[in-house]
This record gives sequence, structure tokens and C-alpha cells, in this order.
Amino acid sequence: MEMGNRTPDSFGALLKEFRVRRHLTQQQLADVIGVHRNVIGRWEQGNVLPATKSTVLELIKHLQLDGQEARSLLEASLTGLSPYWLVPFHRNLRFTGREEVLKVLHMHLLPERALALTQSCALYGLGGIGKTQIALEYAYRYALEYTAVFWISAETTESIVASFLSIAEVLHLPERRETNQRQIVSAVRRWLTSHGQWLLIWDNMEELELLERFLPPTRHGCVLITARRQAFGTLAHALELSALEQEEGVLFLLRRTNLLGSCATNEDVCQLAQRLPAEYAAARELVQLMAGLPLALDQAGAYVDESGCSIASYLLQYRCQYHQLLARRGTLTTNHPHSVATTLLLSCQQVEQHNPGALELLRHCAFLFPDTIPEELFVVGAPYLSQEIGSVASDSYRFDQALAALRLFSLIRRHPETQTLSIHRLIQVILLAEMSKQERAEYQRRVISMLYELFPEVEYGSFLWGACERLLPHVLAAVSIAPDDAGRQKVAGILRKAASYLRECARYEQAESLFKRAIGIYEQVAGPEHPELAAAFNGLAHLYYDRAHYRQAESLFRRAIGIYERVSGPEHLDLASPLRGMALLFYRQGKYKHAEELYQRALRIQIAALGPEHQQTAYLLDNMAILYVELGKYEKAEPLLQRALQIWEQALGPEHSQISRPLNNLADLYLEQGRYEKAEPLLQQSLRILELTLGSQHPRIAYAVHNLADIYLEQGRYEKAELFYKRALRLWERAFGDEHPNRAYSLHGLARMHRAKGEYGQAERLYKQAIGLRARHRGLKHYETAKSMYGLAELHVEKGEYMRAERLYIQAVKIFEHSLGLTHPQVVKLRTAYSCLLEKRKRGTNERNLLVRLFYARNRSDGAIRTLTREKPATQILESEALTAFLVACCDLHPQAWARSADLWRTYQQWVQEHQERFPLSRQAFTSYLKAHGCQAARTNSARIWRGIGIIDRRRDMA
Repeated sequence: MEMGNRTPDSFGALLKEFRVRRHLTQQQLADVIGVHRNVIGRWEQGNVLPATKSTVLELIKHLQLDGQEARSLLEASLTGLSPYWLVPFHRNLRFTGREEVLKVLHMHLLPERALALTQSCALYGLGGIGKTQIALEYAYRYALEYTAVFWISAETTESIVASFLSIAEVLHLPERRETNQRQIVSAVRRWLTSHGQWLLIWDNMEELELLERFLPPTRHGCVLITARRQAFGTLAHALELSALEQEEGVLFLLRRTNLLGSCATNEDVCQLAQRLPAEYAAARELVQLMAGLPLALDQAGAYVDESGCSIASYLLQYRCQYHQLLARRGTLTTNHPHSVATTLLLSCQQVEQHNPGALELLRHCAFLFPDTIPEELFVVGAPYLSQEIGSVASDSYRFDQALAALRLFSLIRRHPETQTLSIHRLIQVILLAEMSKQERAEYQRRVISMLYELFPEVEYGSFLWGACERLLPHVLAAVSIAPDDAGRQKVAGILRKAASYLRECARYEQAESLFKRAIGIYEQVAGPEHPELAAAFNGLAHLYYDRAHYRQAESLFRRAIGIYERVSGPEHLDLASPLRGMALLFYRQGKYKHAEELYQRALRIQIAALGPEHQQTAYLLDNMAILYVELGKYEKAEPLLQRALQIWEQALGPEHSQISRPLNNLADLYLEQGRYEKAEPLLQQSLRILELTLGSQHPRIAYAVHNLADIYLEQGRYEKAELFYKRALRLWERAFGDEHPNRAYSLHGLARMHRAKGEYGQAERLYKQAIGLRARHRGLKHYETAKSMYGLAELHVEKGEYMRAERLYIQAVKIFEHSLGLTHPQVVKLRTAYSCLLEKRKRGTNERNLLVRLFYARNRSDGAIRTLTREKPATQILESEALTAFLVACCDLHPQAWARSADLWRTYQQWVQEHQERFPLSRQAFTSYLKAHGCQAARTNSARIWRGIGIIDRRRDMA
């Protein structure tokens, strides 16, 4: 099948590449397939194609090609030229991806279909997006399906006329010798009218009027247009081109840099990632930085290819000198001579000529996140931007015309369904690079000011989460490139607002970073006594409270309260939030009296300023109710929760996320009272609302999930209880990590569940983990820690280990009484349980009398210690309590247990140092107390030991 000089070189180039890779000479390949060596040479030179498919299959077999390579060679062998061929570019052997686009084009441009104007397709998109390359690939891939393929350079009238003159030469039209160019153009048009099944490719069409001027009104062929403009009306079926996807971009870049061959596949990419991980990682990052723009990737690949550097080296250089690199096209380019920077700047200059206001709008977009830019930023935010933007945005017609000018050159995409805009990232990069320092500072100041005014305050809850989420990406983008002095206080203000929203969304690390940056700016610009600084302190303090960093939280709450009191006075509304935060902190620390006082003060301030029915007042009512539930004052808690629920339902509706708070806390109250039938529906409603409004992974959901698990446990539905406890545990771990004290709720619940099932080993391990976690964060003498001690004591009772249960009961009783008072239901329950234990052990009257004295006489106030019994001095009682705490934390009392005497004493000394115990025992006293607990001193051949006691591996138990 002789093709003369019309044959594309793709088959020959592929054949040569595969042969050289197999280290075969032309003679060796000719011998194995049974042809003359000159035949191989003519194939590789592109002078001829194999006559049969079987010959190509023989080549595939002996070259040992994989599936993709075999398909490429077969396709190349079938791609000849149409009888009339005018395409000024060679086929791009590194063409990558775009298979779906080519498939759609082929479907619309089938030559055997009824020929009409609807058989016109247009590829449109940003300059450098790959329109010409797709058209070129389509021409080569489907050339044999058309009687003629002609390429027209459609930028100007002159270039179109020149292309028509070349077509006349290819067609050997008699008129080609005429000096009058109009006659030649008319002759080509007549040929197009009288012939069919041709393909005309109009590349870089700027003015659609030229298409209608040059094409004959009656035609029987197909038209493929490439253009930047986005509107074609009824002239063509339009296909918008987007950037390359990540995997396509990486494959293209690796091919372009010759790290992979032109026929490489994604499987080859995976192998390269294993072989050259640094190059692969750099390629992925470069594709992201250039947002998949093919021209930019080709330009980067050309630089790597020409300079011989690595992709990783280019990436480092790009980070420092991106403007210079984007402006450099390279030397080995033909069909797209302009660099990325030049291509995009030319488009911007043309926009400015059409509509100066459009370019002004585009420059403001350079400081925003490139996707989902809300149109209302320019409409509502116009007063904070330039006067030119204001005049454009105030008139919807002028605004539409400005966007139309940008769309004409595909510099922006408009999404009417979401009323948003999007811009390619490299347009932003180039626009920023072209601005002077003064221009950039002015644009930054305007954008920051606009975002500050439009971003809502989110101090309490998710009232305006939709608006916040819509603006957040643009805030983060703007502040990421803005120096701290660009707008000064407004930069700090928008940082604080965004951080408050991120904290509500449980995105704590990101929020903390923004809070700290805001504080740094406020301290530098506004001084140490500014109310905005206090607001940032308060926000960061609430974040630290959420993450159980209580010391940092307390310090910041106090600083915020101090600033507000000094600047605004002791009754100012701004004080309510840090007072509420401080009260929450005291509640977590078991300082219930202090917490109640602060709640009441904050409530008084809020009611005076906002009234008793305000949404913010409901927060304090809800928080106070939680405190009263903890203190067993159920009659006070329930009306407060009902009132908070009523306020929020009236203000926000019954399905708002805030409604879940009083629902969950009401359920918690009913759980404490054993009213499970009332608690369960409230929790299910709370969980449904939270999942609907916050999503299934927000940590606030964990409270409702945990409380439902408690109900299922009480109902004996162990499998469901375990499932819910573990879900709550995962939610807390995902949000806060393994060391957050909230994990102890789930660990304690799972311990109860295993104990109820008689799985004592697992239960004991989980109780000890809960004790350890709570002791580290709340303290060894905190109520929650004692609650887990109480659970572990009950487990020991069920196992018949009464001595171990007794010391835990004593410790728990002391903490319960100190925290909750003698009349609290939990204290009464614990006292009853301990009395039952004494009956089981048949302890004498003296022991029960000692218990009574411990319950009613033990107290420590302001460092003074009352004498607890006539028989024992106070110091001796405290020494005994200290040893009990040590035994709970570090030891295991069991008849079969034993420990080296030196190891046990060393462990006790370490424990004393860690807990700063005020009454450490001497070694002699330590020995006496161990004997009193039933331990026996003994001796082996190598060491002194204690029998009846072992040392716990605390690292294992706290894991």
C-alpha cells in the first residue's frame, strides 16, 4: 500500500522505538518475520505501511509488545492519509488521554450520516487547554474515513485565505494559478459544495462571522472548530475542554520528559513510582500546581528535556522562579510557539480592549479560591471593591456583559445553577505576577475588606454555616497570600471569624493556626487591651477546652475576661462568652460551686442585654442544667432544659442542629433517673438531626450515640450497645486523638457491657484504661475518675475479690462525697454498695463504725485537716489514703501475685514524685501498711519479695 510522501510517520516511529528497545537490528527483525531488510527500513521511514494485518501481528509477536503497545502499532498501521490531505503538523506521538472527547467528536462527525450544518463540532476552552492537539489527533486517527482532510488557520481573514490557497494547490484546481485570490477561494467553495465526506478543521477561530463568510451555504462535509469563545449558537455542537485529570497529567508529563516512552500506560507509571519515587511525587505536585493545563505541562517537560534536569529539580526552581519559567516556551516547539504566560496575557489584553471592567473583575478573582467564586461577592461586596467594579456589579446587564467578555476568551467559567464562577489557577498566578507591589497591596486590601464584611460571626453554633462554608475557601486563599499588614486589623478579623467557624466544624488544627495568627496581628496592631484581641483569646480558649487542654484554656479565658472587664466594664455583654467558657472548664474540673456562680453571672449579663428569650441565653440555660444533673438536682435541671428547647425551636425551627443539645441533655437527665422509655426517643431524634445537619462524622454526634449505648446496655441489648459505644469511641478518636478524656466515656461503657456479659478480663482492662485516662486529664480525685473506680470495685465484688473492691470503694466514696455531697443519689448508691460488701466480708462493728467516721468526718479545707477518729491522728489517715491511691494505680493484690521488694519500693517512690504526694511514707511505714493489707514479706535465693501483691505495667494498662 504505497503512500508516497503523504504517509504519517507514526507507524514507522513506533516500529523503530520498539525495535531499538528490543536491541534488534533491522536485519534481525527482517529475518524473524521473513522479509527483506529494506522493507523494515521503508516502514520506519514512513514510505510504506504493511500490506496485511497478519504482518503487523507478526511484528507484535516478535517485538513482545504488551496490549496497549500492540493496539498502538495496529492503529498506526491502519492510519493512512485521505486522498486529499492538508495538515501542517506531524502527529503528536505523546498525545495523552482525551479518549472521551475523541469518541464524542467521532460520533458527531461521522461522514456517512446525513450531511447538514449540525455536523459541526466546536472545541472551546482556555488558551493552552489542548484544543489544537485534540483536533490534530482526531485528523490522524480518523483520516481514512474522509475523502479529504483540510486544516485552516482561522485566526484572521488573511490566514484563512492563505489556507484556502493551499487547499486549491492540494486539489489541483485550475483556478489555483489565478492572481485574484477571491476567485481561488470561490473555486474551493465550489469544490466543497460539489463533493462530500470531507473534514475541515478551523483552528483558533476568533470570529464566527468568518466561518459563515468562507463556508458555502450548501455543503456535504464535516466541520471541526477550535476556539476560546464559549458561545456558538446553532453553528456547532460545542464541547468544553477542561484541564487534564491528575493521572492523565502525570502520564503526559512523564512521557514529555522521556522518563516513559510515548506508548507508556498507567501501569508503567506505577512501576516508575516504585523505581523513582521522588520524580513521581514531583510530577504529581507539578500537575497540581499547574492545575492540569496541558500547555504548562508541555512547557515544563520541554525545559526538563532540554536542560537535562530532573522533575524534582524543576519543581524546586518553579517554586522560586515560577514567573520566569511560565514565560519560557522552549526551543523545540512548532504548533504552539507562545509560552503559557504570553498566551494568557494576550487573552487578558484582548479582554481589556473589549471591556475594561471585565479585566478588573478578573484581577480581583486572582486573590480568591479558583473554584466556586460566589457572584454575590461582587454584587453585595461591590462597595468594598473598586469604583469600576461597583459600576459593573450595580447593573445586572453590565455585570453579564463583563462576564460575557471573559467567557469569550474562556478566562472564566460561569455556573448558573450555583451562581458561581471559576478561574484557572495559572491565570491567577500570571495576573498576580504582572501586578506591581503597590497594585497587589491595593487589591489585597479590597478583597480582605470585602470578605471581612461579608463573613458572618459564628460565636454560637451553626446559625450561618451555609454562608460560612461558601466563603471559607476564599478567605483561606486570600489570607494565604496576604501579609499580616495588608488590611491589618481586618486580616486579623477575618482570621478570627474563619477560625471560629472551623472550630464549630471540629477542624481544630486549622482553626488553632488561624486563631494564633489573628492574635499575633492584634497584639502588634491593636495593643494588649483591645476587645478584638479578647475575642480571639476567647475563641482559642474554647478550642482548647474542646480538645481538653484545660490549662491553656483557663489562661486564655482569664485574659479575655480581664480585658473585657477593664475596657468595657464588669456587666458588658462580651463578658458572657468567656464567663460561660470558664464555667464549663470548672464543671469539667469538678469545681461545681465555682461553675454555678459563673453561669449565674453570665446569665444575668445576657438577660439584661438580650432578654430572657434570646438564642444565646438558651446556651447558658442548657449548660446550667447539665451542671444540675451532675449534682443530682434534677428538679432544677428539667425546667431549664425545657425552656432552652422552647427558645431554640421558636428561633430556629425543630430541625436545627442546636435543637439536639437540649434533646440530648434531657435524655441524659432521664437516663440518670432510670426513665429509659422517655430518654430513647429524644436521643434518636437528636441523632437524626445531628447526622442531617452536621454529617455522620462530627464529634458532637458521639454524645447522643454514647447515651443510646447506655440505654441499650440497661435493656440487655449488648450487641447494639457495643456497636454504639465503639462508634462513639471512633468519633472522639477521629476528632481529638487517643488521649482525649471523652474516650473514657466509651471505655467505661464498654467495661460495663463486658462486665454484664461476665467477660471480666476485658472489663477490668477497660476500667483501668478509663481510670488512667481520667486520672491524667481530670485528676486522680475527680468524680469521673472515681466513677470508673466504682465500676472496677463492683467487678471485683462479682469476682469475689473483696479486698481489692474495698480499697476502691473507700477511694471512690471519699471523692464522691467531696464532689457531690452526702445526699447525692450516686453517693447513696455507692454507700449502699459498700455496706453490702462489708456484710459479705462479715466485717465487725468497729470496721462499720470506721466507715461511718470516714463518710461523715473526712474533709480537707484550705489545707487544714480535721482529726477523723480519736484512735488515729489525721496524718496517719492521710498516709493510709495515699497508699490506697498508690495500690489502685500501680498494684494488683492477689494471693498468687508477688513482687521484688526493691522494685515495689522504687515504683512507690516514682508514684509519689509523679503525683507530688504531700504525705509520702517512710520505708518502714510502707512495710507496715503492706502487711496491714495482707501482704507477706518473704525471701528467695536471689532477692527479698512481697507475696500477695504484684506491680501493674502502667504503660500497658493506659494504652
